[in-house]
Amino acid sequence: MRKLLLGLCIILIDQLSKSWVEKNIPFTEYLEINNFFKIVHFQNTGAAFSFLDSASGWQNNFFILLTLAILTYLIYLYRQNISSPYGSISIMLIISGAIGNLIDRFLNGHVTDFIYLHINEYYWPAFNVADSAITIGAIIYLLGLLKGKIK
Repeated sequence: MRKLLLGLCIILIDQLSKSWVEKNIPFTEYLEINNFFKIVHFQNTGAAFSFLDSASGWQNNFFILLTLAILTYLIYLYRQNISSPYGSISIMLIISGAIGNLIDRFLNGHVTDFIYLHINEYYWPAFNVADSAITIGAIIYLLGLLKGKIK
């Protein structure tokens, strides 16, 4: 039950943070927090790192279907690893991140990215809370596999 609550909290924080950005920061503009962190308002119609972002529009439906297929598999994996803290927490992070971005694609046709990190002129592609959950979940899952804690 706590893992489901964790997932719901991540989805809620993701959606609230994206909503705040959409309402308070004009598209493509930013709020500079410090020398290496900006809050921006980008709309990503592609995948990670804006892959296929400039495609002709077919990619939104493709990514919705792909995400639904992956979510189906992740739910299966979650049920198989429910007793493994590494497995269940990591998969719940990935599931909740995928759902957060899926909500954006369904409602807006794009994913709102807003966390923008850089060192001098070297910029990391913008991302969001859902992307962070997916990345952290994947790292925990890989560590669990390496330690033999996941089936």
